[in-house]
Amino acid sequence: MELRVEKVPTGLRVDIDGVAGHEQVLLERIRECRRGAWACASGECMNIGTMDERARDGHLILMLAPRPGAQLSATGIEQCLQYTLQALAG
Repeated sequence: MELRVEKVPTGLRVDIDGVAGHEQVLLERIRECRRGAWACASGECMNIGTMDERARDGHLILMLAPRPGAQLSATGIEQCLQYTLQALAG
């Protein structure tokens, strides 16, 4: 699985390749983390306000915007998603 996180004017764009068959599980884990029901190592996903998702052919694109009053750290989100991806592969 390959992960790329980049800053965009509205927040962060996340590209994840090689997740064929795991897209929905990965999205649910991120949603749970945002709600605080399942925490990743950095806890950064709890700063996600909105998340637009597109999944196709084992490729997942997430457009993340911060919660009001919060900021998103590209490094923190990358750590969170690495943790989540490792949990899926484990």
